[in-house]
Amino acid sequence: MNQEELEQRLTRAGWNLDGSFSGYLLIGYADDLSLLAPEEAYETHAPTFEIIDHERNVTYWVTEIPTPQQAKQLLEEHGELPEEV
Repeated sequence: MNQEELEQRLTRAGWNLDGSFSGYLLIGYADDLSLLAPEEAYETHAPTFEIIDHERNVTYWVTEIPTPQQAKQLLEEHGELPEEV
């Protein structure tokens, strides 16, 4: 999957894109949530993504791009403090 395909998948899932770190990291955001796709995600057929709730300071890794609502639910059920991951 290339960067353009990944960006399209993020926006179709309901994430806004933050181009601040282009070249290193692709960031999707919605409210207090972020979905991070490291540059390595472009180079693999099975990418992993980190979802983060900034207000609660919890994180969770996923292999599929969730909608922001799904991400919120996943973080409520499985989120951990970043240093525990």
